[in-house]
Amino acid sequence: MRAASIGVLALCLAVGSARSQPSNTADDVSQGHHLAVEICAFCHLAAPDQRAQPILHPPAPPFATIMQRKDVTAESLTDFMNKTHRGLDEPNGMPNPNLADYQIKQVVAYLLSLQK
Repeated sequence: MRAASIGVLALCLAVGSARSQPSNTADDVSQGHHLAVEICAFCHLAAPDQRAQPILHPPAPPFATIMQRKDVTAESLTDFMNKTHRGLDEPNGMPNPNLADYQIKQVVAYLLSLQK
């Protein structure tokens, strides 16, 4: 039992350490691009190579436009994607995409790669 507890503690420390490192690898960008064209593209122009135009009319802001904003950071994007922006007061707001933390990191890496 004690060995299992130590193993769980080591795993938690490793995960916490990995989360504190803001490294965005090329694989994160690639995986984020994939998620964007498979999930986000229903509402946004997420990438020039997405297979279809957004079904939302009018579409949500294009990712390239979002990334031109001066106040956009990895932290603000992560925070935004972790929340639901739809409710009684905002029925057309963005729904929470319910992505795992690592997937949000990947989408954020892709979005940051679009900054000019």
